[in-house]
Amino acid sequence: MRLTALGLMALGLCGIAHAEAPLREMADPPQIHYLNPAEVAPRLIFAPPPGEGMTRQELDFLHRLIAVTPADRIVRARADGEDETPAIYSVALGRDLGQMPATWNLLVTIEEETNAVVAAGKDEFARPRPYQSDPTMPTCKTVKQGKSQRSYPSGHAGVGYSMGWALARLAPQRAEAVLARADDYAMGRWFCGVHYPSDTSASRGAAMVVAERLLADPRLAVQVAAARTELAGLR
Repeated sequence: MRLTALGLMALGLCGIAHAEAPLREMADPPQIHYLNPAEVAPRLIFAPPPGEGMTRQELDFLHRLIAVTPADRIVRARADGEDETPAIYSVALGRDLGQMPATWNLLVTIEEETNAVVAAGKDEFARPRPYQSDPTMPTCKTVKQGKSQRSYPSGHAGVGYSMGWALARLAPQRAEAVLARADDYAMGRWFCGVHYPSDTSASRGAAMVVAERLLADPRLAVQVAAARTELAGLR
């Protein structure tokens, strides 16, 4: 039985792209281009982060989780932390997304919108990261304590879930594997000690909203249809 990110959190608290066609690069910083900013304002799309008591429970959970996590899983989490591209879903799809330019570019659009929504939430809530609240928190790599407080919501989880949800909708035959990968990708942020479970949970809900709205946006209808065609042959 597969434990989802939310399920694992509940248990704990209770006890490479190389396409032949050109691929669009992600904008930096990402900007909202399709969504109505007023409808995805931080206080509308995200609940406030947990208070001090729940944060302490989450810190304890992360310490216990990381202590029993195999080294190879930590290594994989570190690698995921360096990759926010659609390539993270190539294995789950059984196809190199770098060779599927229509799908790749649609996912980059979804990723950019999600990043913009999440970035606004980070600025609004300014939650310290786990290692900022607890200097003894193990992390995947050296972190700078002076970096801005931007734990809530999680950017990696946000883009992972939004791209994953879009792929699951466009290629339902691969939905189970894709959504499992989305959870796995988000949980990597816990294993690296850089996000609380509530950070990734908040991103999950917002990401689904973003993906659904973009897939239904008539301005993206041609791109969505092209991606669906590329994905149609998957088993």
